[in-house]
Amino acid sequence: MSDSIAITSGKGGVGKTTISVNLSIAYKKLSNDVMLLDTDLGMANSHVLLGVNPQFSLSNVIKGEKNIKEVIVETNSGVKLVSGGSATSDLLNLENKKRFRVLNAIDSYLEGFEKFKLIVDVAAGAEDNAVVFANACGRVVVIIVGEPTSFVDSYSLIKTINQKSSFKNFCLLVNQVENKESGYKLFKRFEDITSKFLDVKLHYVGCVNESKEIKKSIINRKPFITSNPTSDISLNFLKIAKDIINTPENEWGGLSFNSGNRKRA
Repeated sequence: MSDSIAITSGKGGVGKTTISVNLSIAYKKLSNDVMLLDTDLGMANSHVLLGVNPQFSLSNVIKGEKNIKEVIVETNSGVKLVSGGSATSDLLNLENKKRFRVLNAIDSYLEGFEKFKLIVDVAAGAEDNAVVFANACGRVVVIIVGEPTSFVDSYSLIKTINQKSSFKNFCLLVNQVENKESGYKLFKRFEDITSKFLDVKLHYVGCVNESKEIKKSIINRKPFITSNPTSDISLNFLKIAKDIINTPENEWGGLSFNSGNRKRA
């Protein structure tokens, strides 16, 4: 059985990919097989943070040039990476059949594993690509920061995903906070706003403090959790990873990653 987790946000610049990379490594510490799938085709840079330079990417799969096994890169952390590649106009607005090509390719690959964590770095915002790939996952983690634009855009994203798939459960992770107390307060503010208008359940999975060390790790192209495995920040990533898995999984009738374990139409 495999778990698929979408990491997304209403707007860019909130640390989504940094969190996706560090959570992927956290899951590697907790389970046998982990893949990070970068579907942020407009701003794909997870390979940069992992310190690798893939020869091929998801764009080659979308174009029918390579199969999924041919574009997987083994990173030093043990996480398997499928890079999103560089942005081109034909990748930013995919036809449904090309999106389904990705879903089916990953679906077939996952059939060979009993336990697998698939982390999907989804593009920020509520564009079609982002919503389709988020809907294909069992759990959706939305990253917010303490800015009005983040609240507005994240609300719109959750509303769109809910309307497209009837997903009820969303994990909320608050990034770039001063401390745990301020992180939880931001979550409650967002939850109060959302609960007034949407029939969804928000699950608080934690917060990540603003950190110079994390910024330094980005510059050095070495994930923080790898460089500082016993630090409070790294232990916090492990706790967040566990808390995400302890939230309810969404089910729906559409195409999904590892669809054999989820309801299909």
